[in-house]
Amino acid sequence: MIKISAVILTLLISSGSSWADAPSLSDETKAMLKEAKTQVEPIQPQKLKELMLDEKIVLLDVRDPDEWEKSTISYDRQVKISRGFLEIKYPKLILDKYSKEDTFVVYCALEPRSVFAAQRLQQLGFKHVMYLQGGLKNFNP
Repeated sequence: MIKISAVILTLLISSGSSWADAPSLSDETKAMLKEAKTQVEPIQPQKLKELMLDEKIVLLDVRDPDEWEKSTISYDRQVKISRGFLEIKYPKLILDKYSKEDTFVVYCALEPRSVFAAQRLQQLGFKHVMYLQGGLKNFNP
């Protein structure tokens, strides 16, 4: 029992730091991210809060379901769609309620997934898409 507890504690400690750290990206992915950032507009957390008060945007949380359970931005006009399923599920999860003309702010935990997701939404014909600069980690309600 003590051995199992020690192993679990070691795993939690060693993996806990990776949850909060920036992802380790390959050089190719860094180049793709840099290119995507030239195509998609960032939004600062304070500006996002102002737009949320006016209810002029739709938030798009592209994290995974286990991350949604830990924390989220509380907002009525929000869609949760894991980045891995964006292209497959966006018609049902987004277009059943919103249009490609609405303004979307995409966010994830730190930033990379939201940048790529926002870029992809633009490629899919969405007209007004931004990503939360710094991700949820940078957003304090």
